[in-house]
Amino acid sequence: METSAGSWLLAVLLLARYFKAGGTLQLSLQPVSAQIHSIVWKYDKNLLAEWVKDSILLTYYSKFKGRTTLNTDTGVLEIRNMTAADNGVYSLEINNQVQSQVYQIVEIEAVPQPEVKVTLLCNSTSESCKLVCEGDVNKAGPVEYFWKKDDGEWEQSGKKIEILNNEETRHVKTFSCRMKNLVSESDSEPIDNPLYQEKTPDCGLCVTLLVLCEIGLMWCFNNNSFS
Repeated sequence: METSAGSWLLAVLLLARYFKAGGTLQLSLQPVSAQIHSIVWKYDKNLLAEWVKDSILLTYYSKFKGRTTLNTDTGVLEIRNMTAADNGVYSLEINNQVQSQVYQIVEIEAVPQPEVKVTLLCNSTSESCKLVCEGDVNKAGPVEYFWKKDDGEWEQSGKKIEILNNEETRHVKTFSCRMKNLVSESDSEPIDNPLYQEKTPDCGLCVTLLVLCEIGLMWCFNNNSFS
């Protein structure tokens, strides 16, 4: 009976981890019930760090020497001064047992300053408009988007939002967007709301003020006439 590599691959838990150039990467492992007596970390099938309890030997290999620390009690691996050359797959053996937890390590860049753009055919008479939070995020890894009305609170949403031409939106002067990834965040400059309309004065209030002014003028006139 064949035990295919496919069965082993199904058991692998591939986890993506991201780092910024020059930063520190920390990799942990799933809880181990038995006492740890040997640890082997590998980088793309090459030895990275190795420790055996009985020999009290802790060895770091190749480019990882001098910038790597292995906690022999927990198995946690820390690598400093990460670069794009460190991208790859990192795997672990505990007590000579290959662990199912495997890391895909990828360098990411800081997000750029985004720019809010309005889709075409949008003006004050449109039923709705779409706003897009633009910026080159090809090397930024997973990116989250947030939007803000005027000086309000940031609200998480997508890269694109639709604004409706209703009473609430028409009184918002500006929209801003924010990009955020695991190592940075950046805000756009506010953009004028294409659906914005000035608030019109309350006619009832104007009439009331005019009446009060007339009463005041009449009172002054009458008092001056009898003085």
